[in-house]
Amino acid sequence: SSCLCGRTGEMSEETKPASSSGEAPTVGSKWERIRPLLQHATQDVTSTFLSMGLRSQVDSIYTTLEDFRRADPDLKRMLVIGCTGAGKSTLLNVMGGWRFVQRPPDYEFTWENKACDTSDGDKTDAEKTDAEKTTEPSDTAAEEEMGIPPLFQAGSGTDSVTKMAAFANLCWFGAPERKFIAIDTPGHDDPSGADIASDAAREALGALAADLHNKLRAIGSVNAILILHNDVHSNRLNPATYTILKMIDEKFCKAGTSVWKHVILGYSKCNAHDLSWRSRIDAKFSELQTVIRQKLPSCEVNVPVVALGGASIEPPPPSHVPGPTDGFETLWEFVQQAPPLDCTALQPFEGADVKWEQLIKSKDLAEAKAKAAIIYIAVLAKLISMFIFLFFRAFFLPAYLAGIVATSLLAYAAHGALSTGASAMQRGPLMCGALALLMINLSSVLDELALVGLFIAYVGPSDLRHSLVHFNNVWIEPRFHIKEHLKNVSANLTPLVKQAIAAVAPPTPNEAGSKAEDDSQTKEKNDSKPKKS
Repeated sequence: SSCLCGRTGEMSEETKPASSSGEAPTVGSKWERIRPLLQHATQDVTSTFLSMGLRSQVDSIYTTLEDFRRADPDLKRMLVIGCTGAGKSTLLNVMGGWRFVQRPPDYEFTWENKACDTSDGDKTDAEKTDAEKTTEPSDTAAEEEMGIPPLFQAGSGTDSVTKMAAFANLCWFGAPERKFIAIDTPGHDDPSGADIASDAAREALGALAADLHNKLRAIGSVNAILILHNDVHSNRLNPATYTILKMIDEKFCKAGTSVWKHVILGYSKCNAHDLSWRSRIDAKFSELQTVIRQKLPSCEVNVPVVALGGASIEPPPPSHVPGPTDGFETLWEFVQQAPPLDCTALQPFEGADVKWEQLIKSKDLAEAKAKAAIIYIAVLAKLISMFIFLFFRAFFLPAYLAGIVATSLLAYAAHGALSTGASAMQRGPLMCGALALLMINLSSVLDELALVGLFIAYVGPSDLRHSLVHFNNVWIEPRFHIKEHLKNVSANLTPLVKQAIAAVAPPTPNEAGSKAEDDSQTKEKNDSKPKKS
């Protein structure tokens, strides 16, 4: 979003000062001068409000559903999927600007920390979210000296290093002007057998889909789906990759457009200094495209295939091809040109796969609770500040004084805008005026409800609820045992309430009939008894 304080340039014809000739400005000419200023101000305030709470911090990992709902809508989004060991996290680190270097004498691959960017995306402390504050290191000087370590945890082996779906805002190879959102996913082992209907394949499919389903629906849309394939030499479409392709075909079958227009397949570990993967690479691309179309009838396009490998060797060998492989630039162009793919219409789990729905809920709840344990102090501090603000405006701030302050600040902002032009108008007085307007206490409770609603929208309903629950479980319940007291009170009051309801409420037809029957039986017994003379 653009900021008014950052606009520079020449004034438009509508915002130029009135001519110094003797003509007095009319009401219409004044309105023509003020109208563009009001439009700029409205756009700036709207964009500022909409950007509040967005997860836009660069080089920070976000994992919860609340985070996925608050992803920056202006950035392109790339979903990366692959089997265990395909190199998803490694490639994402390379795309984010980190270097994966191989050096003598052991030629072991090591990560080089990225230079620290202290700009924080031009954000102040007040504009940062709780998640962004918790990810900031405590020792800034040490970070600037050591650099930023790789963001995504990468490793070799048969066990997936990434345990949950997460996203991060990255700069493509460290270029600040090339920002995008990368969504990392947990890998799964290659199931034995290529039959997608087998139990092992369905279990692998369900495990992968369980972590992705709700988070993709929360983020709303993605632009590109990168599927990593780590067998460039044999060029075999292994069961793991086929399982992923089948899962994508099933989940996005009602997305409104063909999902295969958003899919790009990438051969991983195709490093520039290694020449073995280059053998027949164009023919391998064509063969893989043909196999995908044959195995997936719904795929009617040639899925693009690129070779990706971000590792480098120092010193470079004589046959070294400088720079990263060309596949990265092809991938970037594909992501930028791809329109959004709707993720809100993902197909639900059916049949035996319904069990994964419960797994989704339990995992999302566990992630939300883990995040609340970190941010609950900051959330409570904001909540207390809001109540103090409401108390102050209700009992200590006269309405007429708040109106005078608001009017003065808005007049000051308008005067500054008329003096300097809309292109250079400062947003400070305007924001102060908007704050003063919020401090005007109306006679109804609607303004308080509106402020509380804005606060909940800013913090996040899920984060606020789980933070309050965590605070109660950690500090309130162990000391005061409120649940136990409430349980005792409920046990004592329930019988009394039932008796009161029974005494006041009229008998039902069944109860009335049974009572009449009992009365008649009692009367018959009394009549059958011998009477004393």
